[in-house]
Amino acid sequence: MSNAKSLLTKGQIIDNKYSVNFFLKKGSYAETYRVQNEAKETKFLKLIYFSKLHRTQFTESGEILEIEMLKQSKHSNLIKYTDSGNIVIENQKLAYVVLDFVSGETLADKMKRENTLNVYETKSIILSVLNGLNYLHNKQIVHNDITNQNVMLDLSGKVEIPKIIDFGYARFLKQSNNDFLKDGLNPFYTANETFNKVFSFQSDIYSVGALYYHL
Repeated sequence: MSNAKSLLTKGQIIDNKYSVNFFLKKGSYAETYRVQNEAKETKFLKLIYFSKLHRTQFTESGEILEIEMLKQSKHSNLIKYTDSGNIVIENQKLAYVVLDFVSGETLADKMKRENTLNVYETKSIILSVLNGLNYLHNKQIVHNDITNQNVMLDLSGKVEIPKIIDFGYARFLKQSNNDFLKDGLNPFYTANETFNKVFSFQSDIYSVGALYYHL
């Protein structure tokens, strides 16, 4: 859990629908919280600062690209979209997106604990990540940020299910290379062409190869 100061406090109600349980982490343009909805179900809520978004993170119609992609994506190996909206807090306009809660840990956390994984478990995780990417690529979406931080392991059932999270760098393949922000990407997982603002399906596959090696 991050020690960074958060905008929301425990018990605060968002859009008359979500109660904040606690702060999880802070990024360059967003904060993530664990919340409960009106049915007392636990969810993830990502609070996005409009003022901190880069122009490339919007669609042509002015919608937040990340949220629009999440709305269009539904697959067992992807984080699941639930709801979204806009709010004003402390005279700041913010957007939020609510995602299904994943009871588990990131691959990064698992690797800190276990250091390396056996070949059979690694293969299973990588195949699940590739299944999720195949779905995205068929929808002409490039994730652009496959790392051990952005794969969560859902441990709620009898079988561990890897899920790709964080669509902050995702882009539609048809978008111009000028509409790609590379600042903040992990260079150890990033394909060479990405440093020249070129992204493609192959860029994601490169990142999966780096992940496979790392695991």
